[in-house]
Parts: sequence; C-alpha cells; structure tokens
Amino acid sequence: MQITDYKFANLTTRPFLTFKDATNKWILTDDTKHVIDVCMYREPEVIKHLQSRGITFDWFPTDERPMDLNIVLLAVATLLQYDQDGSHIIVHCLHGSNRSRTIAEAFHFAKLGTHIEDEYKGSTNHLIWNCEQGYLPSLPEMEHLLKDLPQARLDAAAQYINKLKGSNLI
Repeated sequence: MQITDYKFANLTTRPFLTFKDATNKWILTDDTKHVIDVCMYREPEVIKHLQSRGITFDWFPTDERPMDLNIVLLAVATLLQYDQDGSHIIVHCLHGSNRSRTIAEAFHFAKLGTHIEDEYKGSTNHLIWNCEQGYLPSLPEMEHLLKDLPQARLDAAAQYINKLKGSNLI
C-alpha cells in the first residue's frame, strides 16, 4: 500500500478508497475537491458520499498492463484543469503503487516539463518504467504527447468529460 503526497501540486496518490476512507477527515480533508479513480471498478457508496460532500469524482478505468493511452492523457488533462483552483486532488488505483503514480508523474511532466524522481523497479519513475516496458508509448513519444497536452488537449478533454458526464459513465 502506497500513499504519496506530491509537492508540485496539492495531490495525493493512494490505494482504492473504501467507504471508511471516504468518511475519514484525515484522508478526505476539507480542501479535497476532486477524486480521480483509475481502477477498473468503482464503489457506488463511496461515489455517493463524495458527491454529497461536493467532491467531484472522475472515473478513468484502465488496466495496469498495458495502460490505455487515451485514458492516461484524459486523466492528466483533467488533473491540469483541476490543478488551476489549488484544491486537494486524490488519484487512486487499487493499491496506489503503479497506475495512480504513473498518472501523477505524467501530470508532473505535462505541467513542468521534467521528470519527477520516484524510483520504480530500477527506473527513474513509474511513467518511465511503463514506457520502457511497452505499457505506454516510447518515452520520447509520451513526452511529446504530454508536452502538447496542457494547451492542445485541455479543451477537447473538457468537452469529452462533459460528454461522459452527460452519458452517466462518470
């Protein structure tokens, strides 16, 4: 189980949120406004509780190997959008050890243009490891996509998110 608080944004990655977690004021602090779930499943009771507290819940289901590139880019574009208000964001996957941290590290690269140091299985970080393993595009291609993401895809991502919300998929 891994819980990571990042300094470059008001962001925490963690394992799957249970109802007990969702009602714990130390986990979901008063400044938590957004939860992004990259698990393959979601817990309706948790979602209802989050929404009752005014917390947005976005579901971007992706397998661990390989990760769905479109989902990764959409999650990062959503983080870029939510980051603008400075509120606390939680990204979670099942164990909080690969998918959520890969998304956070991709977000770091999209926001700052550099890789965060977070050693994973001999690689600089989870994002780089997933690229090296072929679970995401090659690192140069992934970096190119992430560099273009903040401006070029933000509007498209917002439109796509609104479309998904209208279809009850999120």
